[in-house]
This record gives sequence, C-alpha cells and structure tokens, in this order.
Amino acid sequence: MKYLQKNSYIVVLFVAFFVMGAFLLITDNGSTTYEQVEIQHGDTLWTLAEQYRGKMTKQEWIKQVKAENALNGEHIVAGHPLTIPVNEKSIYIANLKSEEELHSVEVAIKNP
Repeated sequence: MKYLQKNSYIVVLFVAFFVMGAFLLITDNGSTTYEQVEIQHGDTLWTLAEQYRGKMTKQEWIKQVKAENALNGEHIVAGHPLTIPVNEKSIYIANLKSEEELHSVEVAIKNP
C-alpha cells in the first residue's frame, strides 16, 4: 500500500484506463462490417439506408457510405459497385449466396 501512496501516478493511470475502457463499452453501437453491393436501377442512398442501416440514422449511414466510396454527392449509378456499412444487428430478409444457386436462398434473422 505504501508503494501506491508513493507512486500515485500509477493509480491515476489505472483510473484513466478504467474510465476510457468503460466509455468505449458504453458507446459501442455494435460492430460494423462492410459489404459490396451492385447498385440496381431505382436504388438511392436513402432506399439502401432503409435496408442496411441497422440502428444508425439514415444521415449517419449515408455519411459513412459517401466517405467509404469517395462520393461528393448522393448520385449513384446503376450497375456500379458500392461499399456499404452493415451493422451486425441488421436484419437480413434474404441473401442470395451466388449466381449458380439461383434457386437457393439463405434466410437469417438476428434478434436484437
């Protein structure tokens, strides 16, 4: 105990690390992974946000997509790939595995 009293900076560092760790755990909104999707005719960033944003707001999701794809505006072109953030708590209704398995659909739902 005398060691800690003499070296109080160790206690201060320990408390600081503890507070930072607690802050990170409290503010974590789930892991975000990135997927690449092909833009379909009629897709907009707003419609894609509805489908993939999870618990993020539409504006946050669109901001991340624009930053990840170096987009200046909200204009996207059908047929081009787009890298999008997908929150781990997003609900997938149907995910087609590959073009070879046209009759096979993987269905997965995560409950929050």
